[in-house]
Order: sequence, then structure tokens, then C-alpha cells
Amino acid sequence: MKTKLLATLAAAALFTGCATIKQATDYHGANIEDGETPLETVEIENSGWMIFKFIPLGSGDPLRPNETTCRFFRNTVTLQNNLEMLEDEMERVQAKRVSNLTSRKTEESVFLILLTRYAYHTSAVLLK
Repeated sequence: MKTKLLATLAAAALFTGCATIKQATDYHGANIEDGETPLETVEIENSGWMIFKFIPLGSGDPLRPNETTCRFFRNTVTLQNNLEMLEDEMERVQAKRVSNLTSRKTEESVFLILLTRYAYHTSAVLLK
């Protein structure tokens, strides 16, 4: 019985989601107007796993990005959550505007439709 419980917990931990914010000070190809000062480029990703493409197994916690936390049996992989993480990052670095804001959603299936990993990616250049 203990072995089955440990195996279940290990599988759940393996298939949990993640919410991350990565920062960089590289601005290749950014459309920055004269007088605007770029602060940083951010890449935000929120990912999660679903069973049969509609039952959420686990996803990232957008309220605590870059921490080892997740939301079990909830789907937090939404564009709205990524934009809220972007707004929090803007407040943290005191950015006034964004440039080159892009978002995309990816989907990867494992074992045909049994398990699916979803992720929302948002990137932007934060300006002073």
C-alpha cells in the first residue's frame, strides 16, 4: 500500500506545472523609440498537465512564480494569468510601458491523448 502511495505521489510531482519569469537585458530587434529606456526583456511561461485534454492534473501557481509550487487539479494556464504576472513584474522594476508584447500557447501530447502538457508563453520588453 505504501509503495502505491509513493508511486502516485512521485507521478503527481513529475507531472505538475510550473510558472516562471525569466529576465534578460538583451534587446535584439526591439522597437524602441528615441528617448525610451529599456529596463529588461521578460519571458513568462505558465505550464500544466491535463488528462484526456480536459481534466487538470496540475499547473503553475501564477501568484508565486519561480517557486517550487503548483496548483493541483486546477487549470491556471491562461493568457490572463500571464498578463497578471507581467503586470507584477512591471511594478517590481517600475516599468511604465511595454514593447514587443507577444503571447503563444503550446500543446504537447504524451501517450496519444492520455496526458497533455499545455503552456502559455508571453514575452515583452519593459520600458522606463
